[in-house]
Amino acid sequence: MTGQIFKIFTRFIAAAALLLGAQLASADVTGKWAFSVDVMGQTGVAQVTLQQDDTKLSGHYSGQLGETDFDGSANGNDIEFVLIGGQGNVTYKGTLQDDGTIKGTVDLAGMAGGTFTARKSG
Repeated sequence: MTGQIFKIFTRFIAAAALLLGAQLASADVTGKWAFSVDVMGQTGVAQVTLQQDDTKLSGHYSGQLGETDFDGSANGNDIEFVLIGGQGNVTYKGTLQDDGTIKGTVDLAGMAGGTFTARKSG
């Protein structure tokens, strides 16, 4: 009887470890994305190319703020990247949703904030 309990316990631990590992793994957001941004009722769009290497994120932004390369991070389904500019940094933080979009917030150097939704465009 003790042997059976040990086998069941071992299988349970192995299954739990697999599930936990899957939850902690970063979803791959590599690709071209169309960002729709709303900052205090003002809307805009941007084209963002993301390249993910494990938890490291890099890419290129092209939109109302001009064009720039950036670095960021990915952790599970969460991403973050910062556009560094002369007027201050713009920080995007988002979460990959079950429907394949990324939704999150944008902070314009602490002077204004808003939301965004991004959809893969290529």
